[in-house]
Order: sequence, then C-alpha cells, then structure tokens
Amino acid sequence: MHSLKAFAVAAAATLLATGAVVGTAAAAAAPAAAAPVNVLTYGAPGPGGPNVPPGHVLTGNLQAGTQATFLTAPGGPVGTRCSVSNIGVQVLGNPVAPGVATTRLSALGFGGCVSTIPGSTVLSVTENNLPNNNVLFNDAAGFPVQFVPAGAPVQLTIVESVPGAVLNCVWQPVGSIYQGNFANPGNRLIVANQRIQLVGGPVGPCGGPLQFMSFTYQPVVESSIPGTPPVFVN
Repeated sequence: MHSLKAFAVAAAATLLATGAVVGTAAAAAAPAAAAPVNVLTYGAPGPGGPNVPPGHVLTGNLQAGTQATFLTAPGGPVGTRCSVSNIGVQVLGNPVAPGVATTRLSALGFGGCVSTIPGSTVLSVTENNLPNNNVLFNDAAGFPVQFVPAGAPVQLTIVESVPGAVLNCVWQPVGSIYQGNFANPGNRLIVANQRIQLVGGPVGPCGGPLQFMSFTYQPVVESSIPGTPPVFVN
C-alpha cells in the first residue's frame, strides 16, 4: 500500500513539472506584441517600416522636372522661377499614430532662379528665420503639413537687380504659416499656391503686394539612415 501511494505522489509531481515546462515553452513561443506605428516611418508605410527616431534628419529636393515658383497669379507667367531647391528638417517628436509629428526646419534653399518681371534679374533667393520654425506632419485626412513659427515666421528674401538699383524683396506667408500636404505615393511634400505677402521692398519692381508660392519635394528621405530610405506618413 505504501509503495502504491508513493508511486501516485511521484507521478503527480512529474505531471506538474511537465505541465510547468510545457506552459513555459508555450509562453516563450507566443509572438511578441507588434511595435506601435508612429506618424513617420521610413522604408515602408505602417507596420512595414521602422519608426523615425527623434533627432534624425529628413531631406528632400525638387521633384524632377519641376520648379519652385513665386508668381503674381497661380500658374501665371510673371514672377520668379527656381530650378533648384531643397528642404531639411530635424525630427523633434514622432508620436504613435494617429497624431502630429513635430520637426524643426533646418534648411530651405533656392537656386537657379530667373525673374520674368520686366527689367528684373534675380541675384539670390534666401530664407530667413529657419530655426525659429517647426514643420508639423499631421496624419489626418490629406496629410496636411504646416510650417509654424516658434519665433519669427519664415521669410523669403529675393534680391533683384533692376536698372539703377539692387532691391531686397522680402516675402512672408499670409497668416505667418506656410500650408502644404504630404503624399505617400512618391513620398512628396507639396506646397501649392501658398499666398505670400510683400513685407519689405517696393511693390512694383518686386512684383506686387501678393504672390503665390509653389514647390514639390520628391522624394523626402531619411538622411540619418544609410541608403536614405523614403519617408511615409501613417
């Protein structure tokens, strides 16, 4: 009788130990929880691409075959056209989607610029107050992008040579905010017919009190990652 009881106790202990091992193995085999998808990813959209870390830099150049334009009427013939332009932003915050990723504007440049304003020759185009502005990537419908002042708003200075003088034509976005959109097909940052107002310089030679700014950067890429993979908004 004692030997049978001892055998039963040993068998029960063996089953318990075996169950513990099986349970541990099952827990180890369970898939890890998927990492959250943030507003900005690189390489692929959504869960297919890694999240862009804070501190990384995103850059873009003009879409091939396009120009950056500053025109007196949308799509019109009069104003300034630039064949070269680039943008750079540093990521400050990239929250879990849905949300808004915040970046700091670190570069915005224009080159190869030609004026169609009679008698005017463009000498340079520069952007001022860049570090005082954030660029917000919103994953709401249409993926809106805003250039929002954290200090002085971004200003565009077009230096022009006209007969007998050199002019500084200073432009600023109406309402102090540049508006645009992001498009995942092509990884494009698009600003179309953003209204800018003249805040410095003579109205006539500078091309009127109001102009319309347009440019498309494609692709926007993750410059802090080898191979500069494209950026997506989720």
